[in-house]
Amino acid sequence: MRTLVFDIKGDYGHFKKPYSPMSPVTFSFPPPPAVLGLIGAVLGLPKEQYHEKLDWEKVMIGVRLLSPVHVFRTAINLLNTKDGTDKYLRPRAHANTHIQVNFEFLKNPAFRIFVAGLSSSMHDRLKHLLEGQQSVFTPVLGLAQCLADIGWVGETNARKVTEKAATISSVISLNDGISPRYKPGMRYHRTRIPAVMDGQRIVHRYQEILLTENGSPIECNLNGEIGVYRVGDETVSFL
Repeated sequence: MRTLVFDIKGDYGHFKKPYSPMSPVTFSFPPPPAVLGLIGAVLGLPKEQYHEKLDWEKVMIGVRLLSPVHVFRTAINLLNTKDGTDKYLRPRAHANTHIQVNFEFLKNPAFRIFVAGLSSSMHDRLKHLLEGQQSVFTPVLGLAQCLADIGWVGETNARKVTEKAATISSVISLNDGISPRYKPGMRYHRTRIPAVMDGQRIVHRYQEILLTENGSPIECNLNGEIGVYRVGDETVSFL
């Protein structure tokens, strides 16, 4: 299975959890829908079209943490669009036009992204742009203010793991056939993420995931048909 591998990093990142509209908190890594948006930006696909163009039902995304998870919180000044501005976002006379909202951000985030299942044309086009360190639209880590640097790693063939045990370096999709071996003293983070989302922002599948807060690989017992692959010298769980 043809797989593209590239790294993304930045000073800040924010991947908003959907249940926190008033004081936004962030996932520890970009969920697959956010990665698809990043790929769409590299390819120059409009936000209304990139889901279909990238075949959101079939594309496979893996994410590995290249740096520890560091979260910090700060207040951001935003426009008070409820009653401080008119429909053109112009300040109303004698009105408070700003509001402070508490945000969570990732500090110095860095991730390795694995992409498989793209059509041949999209795969080749994305590879060409990544190899040339090019992007049609500006790549970001979630929010427009969180600019991202992209580094090309390479292309390889992913091979399904058939062994009964493996050390997985990526974020793990907790399917029935994966049993992590937890180690004392290691800090783990388990949460539920949107894994598959269509162009109308309707989530078709959620996924329980597991990661270590310092990005260390996790030893796992494997049983049955699960989405764990050998990608180069890394073992990856596609989400």
